[in-house]
Amino acid sequence: MANLQKIEVAASRPYPVFLGVRLEDLGEYLQTRQTLGSQILVITQPVIAELHGERLAEGLKDFKVDIINVPEGEGEKSLDRLSSLTSEAVRLGVDRSTLVVALGGGVIGDLAGFFASVFMRGIRFVQVPTTLLAQVDSSIGGKVAVNHPAGKNLLGAFYPPLAVWTDFSVLASLPWNEVQNGLAETVKHALIADADLFAFLEQHQEQIKEREQGIWREMVTRSVAVKVKIVSQDEREAGIRALLNLGHSFGHALETEMEFQGISHGQGVALGIVAAAGLAQARGFITEAEVERIVQLLKSFGLKTEVYDKSAANLLHLMEADKKNQGGRKVLILPKGIGQAVVVKDCNDEEILSAWEKVIR
Repeated sequence: MANLQKIEVAASRPYPVFLGVRLEDLGEYLQTRQTLGSQILVITQPVIAELHGERLAEGLKDFKVDIINVPEGEGEKSLDRLSSLTSEAVRLGVDRSTLVVALGGGVIGDLAGFFASVFMRGIRFVQVPTTLLAQVDSSIGGKVAVNHPAGKNLLGAFYPPLAVWTDFSVLASLPWNEVQNGLAETVKHALIADADLFAFLEQHQEQIKEREQGIWREMVTRSVAVKVKIVSQDEREAGIRALLNLGHSFGHALETEMEFQGISHGQGVALGIVAAAGLAQARGFITEAEVERIVQLLKSFGLKTEVYDKSAANLLHLMEADKKNQGGRKVLILPKGIGQAVVVKDCNDEEILSAWEKVIR
């Protein structure tokens, strides 16, 4: 256990992100946490449980393990699902010493983490991300949430996990549309903080699409390093952490408008990155050639760079619910070249409408 690769996240409760570990070894790590009880509650989805549940259970054989399966879909991040989780947890005898294991992608990580943050005023949990999106982004940073009809992730908390346990081998079974979600966030990380990573993605497009193991390991590790560095400097999004929302203000509005149906988070973020890049170009923050590099990289991975038959005015209205907004002003993250980004607090509605119109067909 001493030789495990890990990156420490500085937080109100610091925690490690373990990289390249095995699902089967999680139990051995947890045995070192002397204050844990004997019960573990695994919150997952049926497909994930079928693919990876047996391996996880092998390592947890010395614990009492209960499993709650949640249906798939972003719509499950709801107060109704939170209520049903609570009822089931009470039935299973979950108490303050129980550890929650979030086995799945971003939806499970957000939902299980938020459940852990509020059940009996907070019980511990471990993130075990099984998608590329979750491994490079959503499992790291301690943000947990559920959605509300008025907007995505409006009800949430900053609640650090006990640890993040990242097994790269689980990515082999991912369908390509799930891979795309993680690639969108990886491109975002490169744009805001690592120009060399952006060039790496450009240079290794084919190996990434062919899932070359060594290339994927380097891509994930470098993307995780960007996320960890930023959240360690700004746990509660009071400053630099806001940069991680590049593309999200636009993307979340599109996801909300479509009621989280027919569009993935990654596709929404990719479209949002293009819209933000267009606004940044209009402000002189980024060149036309750099915008074209961004668009071409996203396209090479099959990510969304335009949307059809949408109302720019309606999408602008939905952006009013964005959590970054301050005093009625829309706050946006814009790329500044490739490898940097800035927080912009004076974007007017005409600029944002123009950005939307550039990506609506």
